[in-house]
Amino acid sequence: MHKTLRREEVKILILNRRDIANPAGGGAEIYTHEIAAGLAGKYECEVVVFSCSFRESSAEDIIDRVQYVRRGNEATVHLWGFLYALRNRDKFDYIIDEFNGMGFFTFFLKNSLLLIHQMYREFWFRELGPAGIIPFMLEPLLLKLYRKKTAITVSPSTRDDLMRLGFKQVRIVMNALARPFAESGPKDTEPTLVFLGRLRSTKRPEDALKIFRRVKEQVPSARLWIIGAGPLEGRLKDLASGLADVTFWGFVSGEQKMRLLARAHLLVVPSVREGFGINVIEAASAGCPSVGYNVAGLRDSIRHGETGYLADSADEAAAKAIGLLTDPAAYQRMSHNCLFYAKEFDWARRVDEFWEIIKKGKE
Repeated sequence: MHKTLRREEVKILILNRRDIANPAGGGAEIYTHEIAAGLAGKYECEVVVFSCSFRESSAEDIIDRVQYVRRGNEATVHLWGFLYALRNRDKFDYIIDEFNGMGFFTFFLKNSLLLIHQMYREFWFRELGPAGIIPFMLEPLLLKLYRKKTAITVSPSTRDDLMRLGFKQVRIVMNALARPFAESGPKDTEPTLVFLGRLRSTKRPEDALKIFRRVKEQVPSARLWIIGAGPLEGRLKDLASGLADVTFWGFVSGEQKMRLLARAHLLVVPSVREGFGINVIEAASAGCPSVGYNVAGLRDSIRHGETGYLADSADEAAAKAIGLLTDPAAYQRMSHNCLFYAKEFDWARRVDEFWEIIKKGKE
């Protein structure tokens, strides 16, 4: 008969490339921190997050009862993390190996689990060109090393990717929102499309401009807000130079982002793929439907015909956007659906789901 483990006895190590304080962090880091802080707070677990150092970072830190340990840089963090896990493997009940293109090689440790938000697949070619063939081929080979482990992911799309690689135990714990439900305020008078995300090739922000050009032909008063920063910002400004009503907001705070989404009418999401598409849920919580490409992740976050539309091309995305913007009754129904849908995305619920995985392994 197994011993029943008290909450405070559970010690968890999470290995991730970056952490919540890293300026280069994104959705994966928010997810990791919210789960870690929830386990430390509600379930009194001892949680350590190991990640890389960054400019002016401290070697150790405590944020929301979570201990952060930083070693190495983005090129060496996997080696440092592996050594840290190996030295401390008996201290922790669980070692959560977060796989972002590459994991921390803890697949042989009895107490390790895999956490993965998405496979990179097409990303490699978008970022590296023809040289992307090397990591494209390596990624599934590295993941197969973990196929006997319990895997946690954020969407059915990534679950299916893992099952095709031979994984047998895949659990889904989706993303959530700091504010799971927000009343939608009055929308701006001018029909407003929004692109929200890092300005990099995998997000295809140039397609947001293509979609907007087509919308503008049918809805002359339409405008486009581009929220985010990144390496493509200069090129995008050049592409938009002859196009009226395009505003680049750059990086904005969380509060300003939500204020802008509350005023906007549609989120445009032309990504190559997503782990889940947390920007879709953020927009939904402000009553803003989404039009996105029919790709992994977005198929999970956009409920086609209910909270937005999936499209297979820029032309189709533009047609869906035009249809909504020119049909006030249909738009109001979808906006209301978004507010109701956003209620599902609560971090407290996600922490409970994560804890169930922990508990089942120790009872």
